[in-house]
Amino acid sequence: MVKKIYFWACDYSSNSGEGILGRSYIRYISKTNKSIKLININSSSKFQKNKFKKNSQIYKSVLHKYIYPLIGLIYLWKLYFQSKNVLFLNYTPLWNFLIFIFLPPNSKIGPITGTIIKKKYSFLINLCERVSLLVIKLRFKKIIFSNNFYRFKYKLRGKKFEFNFILKDYRKNPKKCKKLYDFVIYYRNLSVQYNNYIFKLIYRLKKDFKIAVIGDKIQIKNLKNFGLVDRNRAKQIISNSSFAINNPENLYSYFFQDCMSYGLIIFYNKVFKKYNIFKNKKLISISNYDVVIDYNRIRAKILSYKKI
Repeated sequence: MVKKIYFWACDYSSNSGEGILGRSYIRYISKTNKSIKLININSSSKFQKNKFKKNSQIYKSVLHKYIYPLIGLIYLWKLYFQSKNVLFLNYTPLWNFLIFIFLPPNSKIGPITGTIIKKKYSFLINLCERVSLLVIKLRFKKIIFSNNFYRFKYKLRGKKFEFNFILKDYRKNPKKCKKLYDFVIYYRNLSVQYNNYIFKLIYRLKKDFKIAVIGDKIQIKNLKNFGLVDRNRAKQIISNSSFAINNPENLYSYFFQDCMSYGLIIFYNKVFKKYNIFKNKKLISISNYDVVIDYNRIRAKILSYKKI
């Protein structure tokens, strides 16, 4: 007998990080249990087909990030009272304890996300995360995390927890591609502090290296700004590059995985060094804070690789 599970996905895009992770989880459930049929109750009709840039702006809105998940809870409760099996797929940052508290009984939940980068309200975020952990330990038999940050932060152990789900679909790509750029950088306008850092670093690097930028455009001369592109186009740009500077807030982003898949040398935030499970000499930690130290380290590594 086929068991139907109705799921709410705030983002089911094939190009955004949350959407890709959500799709990966749905495939995982389908493969591990053939008797389950998964039904998406959230129509994607509000998003324009093949309009990736416009959809990306929708995903960034306050309404979509913080109100839309609560709307999903209402839909799931309605199905629960109809005796349906339900799944809340995303967004599921660990700090959002409201989701975990107000899900209907016996609900399933997608991979839990989040970062360990310290932010302005870190004390409040940590408190919310601890509340969430208390709730999900009581409510769920199995807890899947997209990364392994909380394994260390809260010393989570045991068969109840699974980590690094985001790496489920990672595969190496043996394809050799022509190198058109020295660097590819995935840039998002995160904060004034990060913007000042990355702009100063780029000013130094662009004197000697050819740089391609994916994401938000950087208004600096002699850069190749591709803007917001879908994942297939991003992979093409990545495959034509030799080095990458990773997003400072996330170690195992899909940008990171695609860069690693094509064998790029990746410079990543040293905060994540202890969480890195890959024994790969092409993964090099930098401060993401001190421009001079990072520039010298990057330049030295590049020169050493070019000599090989």
